[in-house]
Amino acid sequence: MTKRRLLTVYLASFAAVAVFAGAASAAMGKIEGFSFTGTAGKDLAGAGSAIAADGNPDAEFSVRIKGSGAISGFTLKNLTTGQEWSTGSGNVLVVTDSKGSAVNSSFPAVAFVLGAEYRLYVNDRAALTASGGEFELSVKFIDSSAAAAKVQVAAQPVSADAGAAAPQNVQQASSPGTAGAAAATGNASVISASYKGVGGYDLSDGTKKINSNMNPDHRFDISLAGKDTLTGVRVRSLGGGAPERTWDTVPTTQNPLVAVTELNKGTPLNKADGSVSIPVNDLLDLSLWVDGNEDMKKQDFRLTFLFTGGRIIETDIKQAAPAASAQQPRQGQQPARPNARRSARSVELKAKPTQIKLDVVGKNRQKKASGARDFSMVIAVRGEGSIEAVSLANQTGKGRWDTNAGSSAWLMIVRKNNNQTNNPKDFTVSIPVRGTDTLELLLEDDGGLAKKDARFLLAVTWDDGEITEQLMTW
Repeated sequence: MTKRRLLTVYLASFAAVAVFAGAASAAMGKIEGFSFTGTAGKDLAGAGSAIAADGNPDAEFSVRIKGSGAISGFTLKNLTTGQEWSTGSGNVLVVTDSKGSAVNSSFPAVAFVLGAEYRLYVNDRAALTASGGEFELSVKFIDSSAAAAKVQVAAQPVSADAGAAAPQNVQQASSPGTAGAAAATGNASVISASYKGVGGYDLSDGTKKINSNMNPDHRFDISLAGKDTLTGVRVRSLGGGAPERTWDTVPTTQNPLVAVTELNKGTPLNKADGSVSIPVNDLLDLSLWVDGNEDMKKQDFRLTFLFTGGRIIETDIKQAAPAASAQQPRQGQQPARPNARRSARSVELKAKPTQIKLDVVGKNRQKKASGARDFSMVIAVRGEGSIEAVSLANQTGKGRWDTNAGSSAWLMIVRKNNNQTNNPKDFTVSIPVRGTDTLELLLEDDGGLAKKDARFLLAVTWDDGEITEQLMTW
């Protein structure tokens, strides 16, 4: 390491310690949630220490950290096999922030304020899910304190003759009289399934056809492992004080359609009559799209998958946010805060960016006229708590705006009832929300806001560290 690099690391660490001093009596942060998601299909990590795609989809973990401070590194260890990954040396652990940007180059001083969520990627998912095991994540902070959490990943054999095991938290059931046929036709299983809220496509109009009704569909992401053919999908909403609803891919029912696509793609895999016949070879990531309503954000779901030979797998999705850890709190540690507030939070686009007769922001972090009229974008936020940051990132270009102090992104001014909510000194925000509020974002266009078929990721950070995201298109 060169002297210049050493000096840079030292100054970054010193600055973070100076900003977050005062937490020496306890760890700078604590892990509020740690889970194996397994549905990303991303390829960021290579073998050994290579941070590069190698053609093998990575295993993905998600961690939520509460507190304020700076992280000096992550270490992930499979306690069952002894294999270890790190952001320091050895087998690489790639870490991305809520915007999907890798932060590995920023260690050993990655700052976080009030809390943050990160995604962790290790090479490669097929090998990891084949062996499974108990995984422990260790997070070290620059004041030498640390936090740790564990998660169990069920083994998922994927060879044609291995016989797949059922993953944790996923119910599997065979239809009566089909066990023999199932054994002869395939061994596909469900690694994970999650409800993502309103997505970025409108493929279903509430009938049995692929069609748009100008209402963005609700999205589910699933990950399948093994070898088989997926021949049917059913989604059923349950509880939450709302009527039960059912969607499926079966042409002979009166239920509205489930549109099926590859993950992060908008081309339906359904046939003309709505049915599906999708080969599963080792690993397959899919998205399910249904025409729904606001009630779905507070309901549970049961997903049913039909494979060749009549074999059925059912997966339950619970809307309530999981507890921080299944472990009992240590002596002196406060129990995890209830997650009731989080389950009802959402953010949505109310009015796409439109140029207005104002000029208060420019191509920098200053609140100063630039000579070009600003763009106004209106969003609706729903929930309970206080919004501590807002950001907008172009998913097809380089544009980025936010309210974070010290950020290099362009400045975003947030208005409520035509009044600025940003702090006049550092332009941060602290906006109390109880119910539904409408906010206006003022932005300087970098050329991307006015484009058609734009895709932007809006992220709202709450006072308890949760980040509510929504992919917006116009």
